[in-house]
Amino acid sequence: MSETTAPPATAGASTAGSTLMNPAATQGQAQAAPQQDALDKGVDYALGRAGHKQNASTTEKISDGIRSGFKKMTGKDIPIQDKQ
Repeated sequence: MSETTAPPATAGASTAGSTLMNPAATQGQAQAAPQQDALDKGVDYALGRAGHKQNASTTEKISDGIRSGFKKMTGKDIPIQDKQ
């Protein structure tokens, strides 16, 4: 007897198709978007223009790094409040 199994996922496979088959997967992404402040949106835009699409948590980590670097360099907080 032959068993049918799904082919293994490849290392370079995109997960975009999985959201088409599982609409519930996009709900988690939609909930993360309203928590973005202006700095997060700017980081997301810059990454998109550079050809790098990141998820919301990665964008948040990058913007937090920018905030801490700015504070170390200037001694002041960025005038954009962080939404968490």
